[in-house]
Formats: sequence, structure tokens, C-alpha cells
Amino acid sequence: MGGSAAQRGAGGLRALLLALVAAGTPAGAYNLDPQRPVRFQGPAGSFFGYAVLEHFHDNTRWVLVGAPKADSKYSTSVKSPGAVFKCRVHTNPDRRCTELDMARGKNRGMPCGKTCREDRDDEWMGVSLARQPKADGRVLACAHRWKNIYYETDHILPHGFCYIIPSNLQAKGRTLIPCYEEYKKKYGEEHGSCQAGIAGFFTEELVVMGAPGSFYWSGTVKVLNLTDNTYFKLNDEVIMNRRYTYLGYAVTAGHFSHVSSTDVVGGAPQDEGIGKVYIFRADRRSGTLIKIFQASGKKMGSYFGSSLCAVDLNTDGLSDLLVGAPMFSEIRDEGQVTVYINKGNGVLEEQLTLSGDGAYNAHFGESIASLGDLDDDGFPDVAIGAPKEDDFSGAVYIYHGDARGMVPQYSMKLSGRKISPVLRMFGQSISGGIDMDGNSYPDMTVGAFMSDSVVLLRARPVITVDVSIFLPASINITAPQCHDGQQPVNCLNVTACFSFHGKHVPGEIGLNYVLTADVAKKEKSQLPRVYLVLLGESVGQVSEKLRLVHLEETCHHYVAHVKRRVQDVISPIVFEAAYSLGEHVTGEEEKELPALTPVLRWKKGQKIAQKNQTVFERNCRSEDCAADLQLQGHLLLSSVDEKTPYLALGAVKNISLNISISNLGDDAYDANVSFNVSRELFFINMWQKEEMGISCELLELDFLKCSVGFPFMRSKSKYEFSVIFDTSHLSGEEEVLSFIVTAQSGNVERSESLHNNVLTLTVPLMHEVDTSITGIMSPTSFVYGESVDASNFIQLDDLECHFQPLNVTLQIYNTGPSTLPGSSVSMSFPNRLSPGGAEMFHVQEMVVGQEKGNCSFQKNPTPCIIPQEQENIFHTIFAFFTKSGRKVLDCEKTGISCLTMHCNLSALAKEESRTIDIYMLLNTEILKKDSSSVIQFMTHAKVKVDPSLRVVEVASGNPEEMTVVFEALHNLEPRGYVVGWIIAISLLVGILIFLLLAVLLWKMGFFRRRYKEIIEAEKNRKENEDSWDWVQKNQ
Repeated sequence: MGGSAAQRGAGGLRALLLALVAAGTPAGAYNLDPQRPVRFQGPAGSFFGYAVLEHFHDNTRWVLVGAPKADSKYSTSVKSPGAVFKCRVHTNPDRRCTELDMARGKNRGMPCGKTCREDRDDEWMGVSLARQPKADGRVLACAHRWKNIYYETDHILPHGFCYIIPSNLQAKGRTLIPCYEEYKKKYGEEHGSCQAGIAGFFTEELVVMGAPGSFYWSGTVKVLNLTDNTYFKLNDEVIMNRRYTYLGYAVTAGHFSHVSSTDVVGGAPQDEGIGKVYIFRADRRSGTLIKIFQASGKKMGSYFGSSLCAVDLNTDGLSDLLVGAPMFSEIRDEGQVTVYINKGNGVLEEQLTLSGDGAYNAHFGESIASLGDLDDDGFPDVAIGAPKEDDFSGAVYIYHGDARGMVPQYSMKLSGRKISPVLRMFGQSISGGIDMDGNSYPDMTVGAFMSDSVVLLRARPVITVDVSIFLPASINITAPQCHDGQQPVNCLNVTACFSFHGKHVPGEIGLNYVLTADVAKKEKSQLPRVYLVLLGESVGQVSEKLRLVHLEETCHHYVAHVKRRVQDVISPIVFEAAYSLGEHVTGEEEKELPALTPVLRWKKGQKIAQKNQTVFERNCRSEDCAADLQLQGHLLLSSVDEKTPYLALGAVKNISLNISISNLGDDAYDANVSFNVSRELFFINMWQKEEMGISCELLELDFLKCSVGFPFMRSKSKYEFSVIFDTSHLSGEEEVLSFIVTAQSGNVERSESLHNNVLTLTVPLMHEVDTSITGIMSPTSFVYGESVDASNFIQLDDLECHFQPLNVTLQIYNTGPSTLPGSSVSMSFPNRLSPGGAEMFHVQEMVVGQEKGNCSFQKNPTPCIIPQEQENIFHTIFAFFTKSGRKVLDCEKTGISCLTMHCNLSALAKEESRTIDIYMLLNTEILKKDSSSVIQFMTHAKVKVDPSLRVVEVASGNPEEMTVVFEALHNLEPRGYVVGWIIAISLLVGILIFLLLAVLLWKMGFFRRRYKEIIEAEKNRKENEDSWDWVQKNQ
């Protein structure tokens, strides 16, 4: 098919590099050569390079360049009409370009029809260029701003103008004004402002011109049939009635519905804001364009459809389609290209989207051009321009077709800045598909119009190296064939053969290669099982340099030894030969352009290497060589009663897994038992009763792998062993300690026998602790009363009460053996003398040692309360004489109101303690109203563990609760006025008692005088005695 000279597009910055064998890294770009560009320079400010076109006639190669703002030496009276320049590729050492004479006359205002008079000022000749795809193909050059000024008093009509230039670029061509119609003079209506030629495309029979201004900028596609010199018309009312869609902004053509028919494509980047693309069938019978397919953009304002490229990517004879959306944005105008693959009958499916490097404001997809088969792989390749990438320096990305469509990864990125620092907007226009230097490879031309430059980048010849690695079909590991010193070893012969071919390649090349044994293991950072023997030395890889003659095969032979005690005898042994071109490559020198060195074929981003593999022989009874492994096992905790249902953290140092594995199927190669364990366990050792060929290796902190049997585990065999782990570093964050034990081999194992290949062993993890609590009170007793000095107490601000400060210190201790993850402490203080009485305590602060905990308590809203009682002197005196001895306040007794405090403590390690300090005040004013001489406070504290934290207390351990006792002693000394009253009352009572005794004695006659009577009686007795004595004497 034909091509457009300037398909708007964007490109990338990553040049594909060939892999160096020694280093394994890329070296050198793929086959477009940016180091030797052929650069053409145009007049300054002319936009030289806005459109480019590769052209040939006979044996002469030309680069045609559109410069739409140039002055024309052939039309001196016309203001900046633009021009098309021709630049000869050969025999042009100065890289001079000359303006193409289109024989359009020197003056402006020339007639062009009955109602047509041209205005060529600023017409932008060269805005688009296209070439007819055949040997003597003609050239289409357009000026979309050409104007018809016949009706200039009413309307200036920007019809647009195109010119068909003969293949020899010399003879007079053909003028095309596709939108001109006689006596049509309205601007906007129909084709009055169509601006035909903003995009153009040339096939063998059709000239396709975009006219985005027709029908009030709905746009259309003007298609000229060169066979009968007629235009196809677009009569789709739905499309034509949507204004400002800009249909025709980009055009192309291809075989979309059938390999023998040509269909036309038009882009409408403003259609519904997201942009659309339409494919039209050119119906020759009706002379109309009939829509057969449409595709829509994905984001508003992306300008989807502003660049198009029809190319048969998969070489199935049907054209595929690339659609550019250069203003597609994730951040800002990175650009995107959508690839549609043709499924036949005009049905296209989206394959993928391309975005280059996704560079900021790159406008990737501004231009898209087919390059032909750039690297001689049988599939066409595509260039996509990103002219604003790298701060307007620009870039071009190269993508390749293949049998599936488009290879997603670009093969190289050509940076304008790296080609030449002066280039600006490199990638605005691209042309390709023509061999410009005669080496049988198509080359690419890129315009950079902001620097008035065009760059021809030539394709380097591509060398295809054919590599063959010959290996035995299998390796018998039971019968060694070679010797390593005195030791018999298994071995194999390895042969690496090389040849090359390609189009226009030298007759002889230098090739470097590296042959690597068991490369699959090396890529996984594993030790290889096979090594090459070179000059008596064992090496993992061999590096060689050789000379290759075109189409002749060269082979090198090697011997490889198999290492002893190979465990993996299932996976194949892979040999790889990675290669690169040598430093010195001979080739025939070009006469007129510098010769280009060839490059190795790109492998779609893969390593340039060839691989082959062999396997170990196996002796199997069943056809599928299926093993049948069975696992059994149990856990054994060291130094613990077997009946203990858990593992006590810190108490158990080791744990053993006793494993039994048996094989009931065919010989199991590379049989192994793997253990997925906690990363907090440490592997100590593996134990087996006798040497059974079992070895264990810790591959990761949580993955242990034990190989069982060598070189295989025989059928009907059984192995028993134990693996031991250190448990001293278990944190206890997990509730259960799990071991997932898996038995596997390199053999196939039938699904019905896999159920016993995995064994899960678990044991609960518990914190086993022995907690205790002790406490002291300061002071343990104090004296209160009216006569006690007030300085012994403290007063709070603005409060009259006298408070006794009390400090309580509790100590919580964990004897172990495990860490206590968390605990709580509760304390209770008797807080009222009677159920309805005032609260006595005021807690000032509770402090947990090292701030590893927090406490809560209920504050006393009225810490200072002085009980008011209606006393009289007799009640006071009565209370003094009737004061009781001791009152005990205990929170464990019923009817006692208590102050409760709680503290939550963080983790407590084994043999670690934690203190809680409580600072509180006791209101002595309340105590004074009590009649007890001693008030004893019984306070209790208890430490609790949370079972949900998997904590168990050691049986018969230390107590978890304690009691602190302190006493308040009442001073019995009464108040002063009470003492006076007591004395007065005592005197009164004494007098009353005395009087009462006196009356009683008086009543009893105690105060009668009997002494006189006694005297008189004595006197009378004496008188009587005297009288008696006289009588006797007188008788």
C-alpha cells in the first residue's frame, strides 16, 4: 500500500542493546544506526521537516521535505506559501536541498476556475506529503490553507490545494482542488472551508485527502479515483451532522474488508470529545463511501484519531490499524497508540495499547509510520513519534510486527537530543519503507521542524545466528562412564555448533559465545549439578571466540561431568549458549555512504541465546513413574510431662518432630521432606538412628528441607528421623505453634494419593507464670484528735479539713517461667465509717513503675467534709466516759463501703517486678466523730491474669493477693471546757453523796450523843456500887 509522508506521532528513549556474553548486558542499538545520521538542513523558520517523504525514481533516492512556512523562489510575489524541497541522498556530500518547482506561476490571484481565484499567501504548501506505492510512484503535496478569494467581498474560502508531482520530480504535475464547486460561496456550509490536504494518502488508484473543515467542521474525506477521475462522496448524515468533529484530520487506506479491496480510514479527533476513527468502503457502483467500522477513544480530549497508520502487522494479507491519541493523559499529554488487529470482513479488535516510556508531555502517537520490514524478519515494523518528549527535543520509538500482531515492547528508542543537540520536535513527521542507501534494508527519515532539520537514519544489516547444542537423550547415573582423577563419575558429551546468514551481511564475522552448564540452576542461584571440563579444570561455563564464514557451520566439542550425590535428578539439565558479535567484523565498504556494521537479530526483548536440555534416566514400573509418599509424625516437648497439653513459653527449650516417611509407589527421585515453621524457631539438628542418607538444609529462617535417600528413595522403603528446634526465642504472639510438613519428590504423584503428603502438627503456646503481690503502708498508724497538733496533718487549698497523708506501695512479681503478657491489680480501701457516712479517702495520684501500666480510680468530689452533729455537754461527757476500744473496717465484710482502684500492667518478664505507688489523704475530721479509740483499716490488693491472653498460673505457687493493715489512734484527752464541766459535776456529785450519807447516818442515829448517857450510867453504877458496899458494911 501507499503511505503518508508525515504521520503525526511520538516516540521513546530506550535503545535496545545487544547482550554481551561475558557481562550479560546489552551493547549497541538495534538495526537503525543513530551514530551516523544523514542530516539535511532547511531555511530557518520555514518549518522544514513538518512533513517528510522517502522517494525514489530509477536508481536515485530522494528525501522530500515539506516546509510549509518557507518563501518560494518560484513565487516571489507570494507571501510565505511554503515549499517542498528535494534532498538527494547519494552524490550530495554537502547535504544540500533544493526547492521543487511545481510550475504554479510567480504571481498571486491567478484564476483557477469559473468562480475561483487563488490566494497562496500562507497556504502551507508541504503540510502533507504522500507517495504512490510503485516503482514510478507519483507524489502528493498539499497546502490546506490555500484560499479561493473569488468572493472575497463576501467570503474567503479556505478550500485547500493539492498537487500530484510526477515521479521524476521535474515535469508539470496535476492540480487538485477537491472542495472547489462552481458558484458555491458560503463559508462553512458544505465544502466552503474544508481545508483539504491537511492529511493525504496515496494508493495505486486512489488519492485520499482529509478535509476537516467541511460541513461546519464536521469534516469529510475526499477520495479521488484516478482510474475514472471521479470523487467518492460521503453521504452518512449521522457523521456529517455532528459539527466540529474534524473528520479527515488524519487519513489512511488499506485492505480492511478483503485482500483485494481498498478501504479508506478517516480520523475525527473531536468527535464527542473523545475522538473516533471510521473505516469506509469505497463503493464503485454508487460512488460513495460506506461506513463499515468505527472505534472510539477512551478519554476526553485525547485527540484519538489525529494520526493513523494502516499496516499488515501479521502478514495475513489484511491491514491492521494503529490509531494515535497524542494528548491522552494520565498526568499530562503522555500520549497513547491503540493497535487494532483485523479479523476479516472489516472487523477489527483491539490488541493492546502502546505508550512508549509514558514521558510527561511527550505527545506519543503524534506521528505513526510503517517502515516496511526493517530487520528482515518477515514482518513489517512501525515507528511512533513523540516530538515533545524530553522538553521538545523529541523521540521516535520502533515497534515490530509478528504473527500475533504487535510486539508490546519497543526494540529501540531514538532520542533527538542524542542524535544532535540542536534537534527540536524530532518525530513530528516520519517516513520509511524505502532502501535509501542500497543495502537491501528500508531506512527511516524523521523531521524535526522546530529546528528546520530532517534526519535520515539508515538500517544496519541484521545477522541471524543459528546455534545448535547437541546432548545425549538421557544420563545414566547408576553407571559412571568417565573418571575424575581416580574417581568414577557420570559424564556426557556436549557439542555446540554455530552458523550465520542474513541479507547483505559480510562473508566472515567474529562471534563470542559463552556455554553454560545447568543454566536453570544458575538462574535460580543454585549450585549446578553438571560442570564442563576444560584443560583438566572443572568450570561452570566456557567462553570462546571464533570466526564464522557465511553459511558454513562451525562446531566445538566438550565433556561435562555430573557432580557426585546429585539430589535433583528430576528437573532437566539445561545448557545455554549466549552469543554476541565479535569486535572485528569484515564487510564490503560502501562507496558513497559510510559502511554500517551488522547487528544480531533482536529476540523481542529476550536474551540472545540458544538452549537445549537432557534428563537423567529413571527406572520405573508404572508408565507415569508415580511415587506414593506417606507421612506420619508427632511432636515431643523436652523436659515436659507428655500429658501437658501446651508448650509453656520459656519453660520448654527444645521441641522435636519425629517423622516417618514411606514410599509405596515407584522409586521417588529427589524425595524430600520440607518443614514450614515459625521464624522464631531455630533449627538445631537432625537425628536418625542410623545413617540412612538423610540430610537437612535450612533454606530460609522458616523453611527446612530434608533430602531423603540418594539418589532416590526406593519403592516400599521407610525412613524415620527427628528434627530438633530451639524454642527459647518464641515470643508467644501466635496462639499456636504450627509445623507444616510436606513430603514431595520430582516424580508425578497421583491426586488420590496426595492426601497423606502433608502433615500439620500443632501445639498451643501458653504463658505459664507464678505471680505474687506484696505491699507496705506508710505510716502504719497515726494519732488524731482535738489535742493533736495540727502541724502533723496537711490542709488542701481553701479547705478547713485536716488530712493524714498515706502512701501505699505495692510490688507485683513474676517468678516465671514465662513472660506475663499483661495483668491487672485491684485494691480496695474501707471508705466510710458507716453505710451513709462521708467518704474518708481522697486519692491524689497513682503511679506505675517505669510507666508500664495505667490506673483508674473514682475521685472524691468533696474531699473535705466536716460532719456536723447536734451535741450537748451531757452527750459529750457521756461519750467520753463510754468510748469503745477498737473498730475494724474490712472490705471483705458485708455492709462496708469501699474505695476501689484498678491498674492494668503491661508485660512482665520472668523474675521481673513492677511497683504501684498510691498517694492518698485521709480526712481526720470524719474520724474525730467516731467514738472508737482505735480504728483499724484492712485494705486488700489482688493481682489477676487474663485467661484470654493464654496465661496459666503455676499450681501451688505464690499468693496472688495480700492485705495491708494500718490504724488510726484516737487521742483520749478531752477538751478544756469538758474538763471544767467534769470537775464541776464531780464536785456537785460528791457534795450530793456526802449530804445523802449524812442524812442516812442521821436517820440511823449516828449523830445522837450516847456519851452522856454512858457517863451518867457509869456514875449511877458507881453510886450503886457504893450504896451496896454501905449496906453490906452496915449489915
